[in-house]
Amino acid sequence: PESKSGKMEKSGVGGASSSSAAPAGMSAKQQKLFELRMRMNEGRKLNHMEVAAEKRRATDPEGEAKRQRELADQRIEKRKRDAEEDGEEKPDRRLQVTLEQAEAMEKKKEKKEKGKAAFGWDIFNQDSLYKAHKKRLANLKPDLEAYEAAKKNDTEFYRDANSLAHGGEGYQPPTEKVEVMVDDILERAEKRNKFSRRRPELVEADVDYINDRNKHYNKKIERAFGEYTKLIKENLERGTAI
Repeated sequence: PESKSGKMEKSGVGGASSSSAAPAGMSAKQQKLFELRMRMNEGRKLNHMEVAAEKRRATDPEGEAKRQRELADQRIEKRKRDAEEDGEEKPDRRLQVTLEQAEAMEKKKEKKEKGKAAFGWDIFNQDSLYKAHKKRLANLKPDLEAYEAAKKNDTEFYRDANSLAHGGEGYQPPTEKVEVMVDDILERAEKRNKFSRRRPELVEADVDYINDRNKHYNKKIERAFGEYTKLIKENLERGTAI
């Protein structure tokens, strides 16, 4: 049997003629009325399908999104088959993209790659640390000219273990630069305190912590040494430790 989507593609959307032919022996007015009734039935079916799709999107958004992707793939495959049957060559989509569209797509891609957040253990790699360093430098705005001038004027700008200069000797940064750095440190500390990510709580889990910070510390200890201290912990819980 033919699916509803197939009927839609044959009959079209929005006022196309129905696939059912009018019975013979009808006058022109009767044929017109018959066509209007068929269009009404077609619109009713489309409305019902749209309401059902909206309900699926509300109850199961992931499943509906997957279904829409499958339908889109089916339509693309059907157009390819129709083009092959008609002997038409597949058009190159790149030839239909304007220069402005290509530049916008490239900028969007670069912005997405630039703002892509690190995932998992990637937040500790050198590339992520370098990006975070560059982001902080954009806020601090260092004065490279003053830095180069101070480096030329001070022979012991980079001190080693044999240097006798200590304490207040040598280069002293301006007070406003120190205040900017302090403000940046306080701002990052405030952001860390405000950052919160909802995590599932297990009611049956053992409570071996006194506060949230101690809870996370115990988790880190468990990840690092849990497999080595499992037997000792079980013996202590049973009261059979030697």
